[in-house]
Amino acid sequence: MEPWKKVCLYVSVYVMLREFRPIDPFIIKYLTLLPEKYTVRIIREDVYPVGSYVSVLFVVIVFLVTDYLQYKPIIILNGLSGIMSYSLLLGSPTISFLKSGQIFLMLFRAAEVASYTYMFASIRNKDKYQIATSIVRTSVLIGKCSCGIIAQILISYNILSYAYLLYLSIFGMILTTIWSLIMPPVMFSLYFYKVKEPVLDVIVDDNEKIILTKINESTNMNLDKNNMKKFFIKMKCSEVIQKLWDDFYVTYADANVFKWSVWWSLSLSGYVLVSQYIQLYWEEIEVHGKLNSLNGAVESLATLFSAAATYGIGRVNGDWDKYGDIVMAIVAMGLGVVLYFLSFTESLIKSYAYFIIFCCTYQTMVTIASF
Repeated sequence: MEPWKKVCLYVSVYVMLREFRPIDPFIIKYLTLLPEKYTVRIIREDVYPVGSYVSVLFVVIVFLVTDYLQYKPIIILNGLSGIMSYSLLLGSPTISFLKSGQIFLMLFRAAEVASYTYMFASIRNKDKYQIATSIVRTSVLIGKCSCGIIAQILISYNILSYAYLLYLSIFGMILTTIWSLIMPPVMFSLYFYKVKEPVLDVIVDDNEKIILTKINESTNMNLDKNNMKKFFIKMKCSEVIQKLWDDFYVTYADANVFKWSVWWSLSLSGYVLVSQYIQLYWEEIEVHGKLNSLNGAVESLATLFSAAATYGIGRVNGDWDKYGDIVMAIVAMGLGVVLYFLSFTESLIKSYAYFIIFCCTYQTMVTIASF
C-alpha cells in the first residue's frame, strides 16, 4: 500500500471511531431524565454557557501547541478528553460535574483539528492532499450517519435506554484512544522544523518540497529520527512566530480569502450555536406533542443530505470570484429566514425539516468557502 493511503487508513478509522457517540442526539433527553430533574432552563442558562466561554480559549491553545507537539499527543488527548466528558455524566452528576463535562467536551472538539494536521504532516506529496481530505471527510460523515442510525434504532425499539447510549459513547472514546496510540508518530512538524543546511545544492523553502526533493528522490530512505537530525533542526520560538506572522499576512492580504474567511467564521459560530442548542428547543416543543424523539434519524438525514449537497456543489464550476458576494448574501439571508421560522414553529416535524435545510445549506457554503 502506498504511504499516503496508509495515512488515510489510519486517520479514517480514527475519525469514524471518534464519531461513535450515540448519546449525542439524545443528550438533552438523558440529562432531563436524571434523578436530579435538570430542566431545559438550567441546562441552557447554567451548563451550556460554560462551553461557549472556554471553547475560544481551547481553540487558540490547541492551534498553537498541536504542531509543536507533532500532532499525535493531541490526537491522544482528543480521545482522553472525550472519555472524561462523557464519564462525568455517569450516575447522578451535580451541576459542577455537568459544567466540567462541558469543559472537556470543548477540549474534545478543539482537538479534532489534530487529525487533519496529522494527515497533512504525514503525507509528503501535496498532490494527494485533496483526495486524502475527501476520504477523511467522507469517513467522518459515514461515522456520524451510522452512529445516528444506530442510536435511533436502539431507542425507537426500546433495545437500550439513554444511559446505555452513554456507556456506548464512552466505549467509543476508549476505542478512539486505543487506536490513536497505534497510529504511527510524525517525525517532523510543518512549522517548528527547518532545513539544517542545503543538501545536494538544492535550496527549497518549503519543508514538504525539501522532503520530496532531497530525501525521497535523492537518498530514497525513510524519514526516521536519525535522518531528521541529519536534515532538520527545530526552529527557535522567534522564528516560529515570524513564520506564523508571514503566513498570516500573505494569506489574509488576499481580499478574496479574507472575505470568505470572515463569512466562514461568522457562519460557523451560528452553526455551532444552532447545533448546540437545537435539542433544548426540540425538548421544549415535544412537551406539546406526542411524537417519539427522532433526533438520531434527523441528524443522520442532515448528514446524508449535506454530503449529497457537498458532492453536488463540488461538481459545479462556478465563477465564485464574480458571483461569490451575491451568493453569500442570498444564502446568509436564506439561513436567517430558516432560523426565523425554526424559532417560531411549535411543530416538531417542521422544526426537524428546518434544521436539515439549515445544515445542508451551511455545509454547501462551507464547501464553496473551501474552494
